[in-house]
Amino acid sequence: LQGNFKQAKRLHYQLLDLMNVNFIETNPLPVKTALYMMGKIDEVFRLPLVPMEEKNKPILRKVLKEAGLI
Repeated sequence: LQGNFKQAKRLHYQLLDLMNVNFIETNPLPVKTALYMMGKIDEVFRLPLVPMEEKNKPILRKVLKEAGLI
């Protein structure tokens, strides 16, 4: 809003991988799993939600580490 496009561009690319990984599976599964990996919530899902596929968890964990969130 302040017209600082350089900073906005930097933040965009800094967070792009994180935003993309949020859609590796049906939302909100990656977001809830990320919060679990960050120690914010328990890994509990109410139907119809189910846990993320195990093959995608390492991808999410890698992006969270790169973003400094875990």
